[in-house]
Amino acid sequence: MSCPSRRVAPRGFTLVELLVVIAIIGTLVGLLLPAVQAAREAGRRSQCINNLKQISLANQNYHDANQSFPQTITWGPGWNDGGYDCYYFSDKVLLLPFLDQSGITRNLNPKEGGAYHPGWSGGNSLGLSGRLPIYNCPSNNNALNGGAANHTYSRNAGTPYNAPHTGAGSRAGWRNHNGMSATKRLFDWDQGGTPTIRIGDVSDGTSKTAFYSEFVIEQWNGNVTNDPKLWKTQVYSWADAAGTAATRQACLNQTGLNDAGGGRVMRGSSWSWNNFMCGSDYSHCMMPNEKSCHAFGDDWVNETLLAANSMHAGGVVVTMVDGSVQFVTDSVQNEVWWAYGTRKGAESSAPID
Repeated sequence: MSCPSRRVAPRGFTLVELLVVIAIIGTLVGLLLPAVQAAREAGRRSQCINNLKQISLANQNYHDANQSFPQTITWGPGWNDGGYDCYYFSDKVLLLPFLDQSGITRNLNPKEGGAYHPGWSGGNSLGLSGRLPIYNCPSNNNALNGGAANHTYSRNAGTPYNAPHTGAGSRAGWRNHNGMSATKRLFDWDQGGTPTIRIGDVSDGTSKTAFYSEFVIEQWNGNVTNDPKLWKTQVYSWADAAGTAATRQACLNQTGLNDAGGGRVMRGSSWSWNNFMCGSDYSHCMMPNEKSCHAFGDDWVNETLLAANSMHAGGVVVTMVDGSVQFVTDSVQNEVWWAYGTRKGAESSAPID
């Protein structure tokens, strides 16, 4: 007589085993997450590099068509609204036809105005209010005014003083900028201003002269003094001294914000308005990712001290006049950074990194 078979119930996980499995999964996720984030940032940085390369090449094509790089118009006292006349087009407007964006500018006249300038007088052109991907680094997701017309790329305005940068070199600035920013006031359209720049004027070499870099869109966080990430979003007040090195130190010593109340936070607010406060230009006085100061002189005439900075770890992306693009680390030597900021300074030719 056979004995009936006994069915043994399957054994489940014990609580300890379940906790071990959960801990292992958590460890794996913790190991993989930084790698995933790093891969995403690498992709964003690659797009940022490509954007700047396209902007530089658009400048080359503009030069071929016009025998010079874009000469843009800054702000100044005007008459259209009885106060400030802010309808001044940036280089980014003039470059649109060379970036497959000619539809935006088909009905615009750079000499008559219509740039998008949030927070100032009327006359904004809604056609210039879009946040164009080509003018924005995807690593920088800050937004001003809901993101309308925001941008993150600036043109090199040079250094505040000519070489020797560690001594009392002659003053640069309005009508004598030593970078790649050629700017006029509206009422100077046919006279005055910084002379038009041509490739032949870049005597230091097109591969050794910075053209554009990036910046972090400004945010109001109060006067933050203990968080380097938030420093990038701030603009401090005026700073000046005798020489580029001394002016940099004056900015580093500056403790007052340019806008102590947060009512006029502007850097990155408009790609079409040629006003360095909106981000049209940056200075090679300050090192990459250092503190930004408002200006070393007259903010009406583009004498900016805004630093190149980014949301990338350890440096900023810079495109040269020849169209090459480099990632420049925060540890770049001061003299090298200053040399790459001038187009005809005959300074050190050491490689930038």
